[in-house]
Amino acid sequence: MKNLNEINFQNIKKVGIRVDFNVPTNDSFQITDNTRLLRAKDTIDFILKNECKILLLSHFGRPKEAFDEKFSFINLINQFSEILGFEIHFLPYEEFLQNGLKQFYESTNKITLLDNIRFFEGEKKNDEMFSQSITNELDLFINEAFSASHRSHASVNQMAKNILSAPGLNFSKEVTAINDIKNSTKRKLAIIGGSKVSTKIKTLLSLTQSCSNIFIGGAMANNFLKYQGLAVGQSLLEEDSEEMIKDIYTLANKSGCEIHLPTDVVLNDEQSLSIDRLSDQNQFSILDLSNHSIEVLEQLVQRSEIVLWNGPMGMIEDPRFAQGSSKLAHLLANSSCDVVIGGGDTLLAINIAGVSFDHYHFVSTAGGAFLEALEDKELPGIIALQ
Repeated sequence: MKNLNEINFQNIKKVGIRVDFNVPTNDSFQITDNTRLLRAKDTIDFILKNECKILLLSHFGRPKEAFDEKFSFINLINQFSEILGFEIHFLPYEEFLQNGLKQFYESTNKITLLDNIRFFEGEKKNDEMFSQSITNELDLFINEAFSASHRSHASVNQMAKNILSAPGLNFSKEVTAINDIKNSTKRKLAIIGGSKVSTKIKTLLSLTQSCSNIFIGGAMANNFLKYQGLAVGQSLLEEDSEEMIKDIYTLANKSGCEIHLPTDVVLNDEQSLSIDRLSDQNQFSILDLSNHSIEVLEQLVQRSEIVLWNGPMGMIEDPRFAQGSSKLAHLLANSSCDVVIGGGDTLLAINIAGVSFDHYHFVSTAGGAFLEALEDKELPGIIALQ
């Protein structure tokens, strides 16, 4: 994989960059978290300093039709320009269908953003002809969307194969951080939250081989508590998770990895109770960690050198049940460990806590791609750059 700093830009004038501008928005299309935009800025700056024109490619949401205005970047382009500090010109979907990239290569605009790449059928099919309709007009292709690199889509895989290609500056940092987690011999703790065991089963199995301790939180922990014969009331559960949990414990026991669960929780009535005081005779739902669980986490962090956190510890959409995740965010921010944040809703939890990302060793913007890389899966976005 050639580093971006190793590229000779003498004959490079037009550069395509696959970014991840799949930003969260409210009902008025106001961007509520600009993290992913800012992560692309260094690479865009780097290419502009080399006096190249830039074509930006990104997806936004999951449109089911060829064109759906609510998924169009026309709603966001002005905010992109304002947040990034660049004038970004918009290339509409219909314009591309009629004239391809003519507007891009004939204009004097330094940066052009093509409308939602998922409007095009060839994107999801990883189609070579569609890919060539874009890369034929480029001298270099850069993947700066690690968060999308587990998808076998044209702008992630095939386009990078067509011409000279390289990872973006942040993409390279993502790969380095994940390799450090997998390969380091330092004492590691994984803190894993979220709702479903099935979506993280392979990650958990992999982590049992590299971590000394794993703490399970969020709604996922309900399944583990029930597996241990503890009461969980009407708490969110995943059907048929018993065999998966059994496999996790079996592998953890073989490798000497200890699995930790919440010791006390916050219920839907905002009452805090120790796990052993819960009874299935009462109707309740577990929605967050309480204070003793945070103390357990603090002790585990103190015994660790590297900490990976992926997934909220509670129902963070409701401020009443976001305290566990917020306390954890502050705990990790103040620790001496190398803390790696595993993207997804974990970023939202940290933002809710009001903690700057600068307090952590590395913050990934990827969710699924981050987890799949930890599982040692070969990501299409990485394969194409090799």
